[in-house]
Amino acid sequence: METAVETIPKKSSSDSGLVESESSVPVDPRVIESMAHGVMEMFLPNLQKSKSQLNEVLKVQAISLETVQQENAKFGDTDTVKEITATMEEAKRYYTKLVALKKEMQSLADKSEKLKRQAVKLQQQKQRAEIQLAQQQKRKMERERRLQAKDAKRQTSHEDKPAPT
Repeated sequence: METAVETIPKKSSSDSGLVESESSVPVDPRVIESMAHGVMEMFLPNLQKSKSQLNEVLKVQAISLETVQQENAKFGDTDTVKEITATMEEAKRYYTKLVALKKEMQSLADKSEKLKRQAVKLQQQKQRAEIQLAQQQKRKMERERRLQAKDAKRQTSHEDKPAPT
C-alpha cells in the first residue's frame, strides 16, 4: 500500500513569514486529517459554547430592546395621559364657570321678571290714579256747573222779585 505524500513548504526562521526555499517535507494525509480533527476537537466545543452564549446574549438583547421600547411607549402614553388630564381639568373649570353663569343669568331673569311685574303694577296704579283724578275733576266741574246754575237761578229769581225797600 502506497500512501500519498503531501509536501508542506518549509518556512524560514526569519520573522518575515516568507518561504525561503521550495523544498518540501513529505507529510502523510492521515496525519494532516488527524491533526485537523484534533484541532477541531480542541476548539469546536469552545466555539459551540461561545456560539450558544452569543445566541443567548442576542436573545436577551432583543428582549431588552423590546422592553425598552415598551417603556418608551409608556412614557409616550404618560404624556398623552397628562394632556388628557389637563384637558379634563380645563373642561371641569369651564363647566363650573358655565354653572355659575347659568345661576347668575337665572337670578337676573328672576329680578327682571320681578321688576316687570312692579312696573306693570305701578303703571296700573298710575292709570287708576289718573282715572280717579279725572273723575274728581269731572265731579268738581259738574258741581261748579251746578252751583253756577243755582247762582244764576237765584240771581234771576232775585231780579224778578222786587227788592225790599
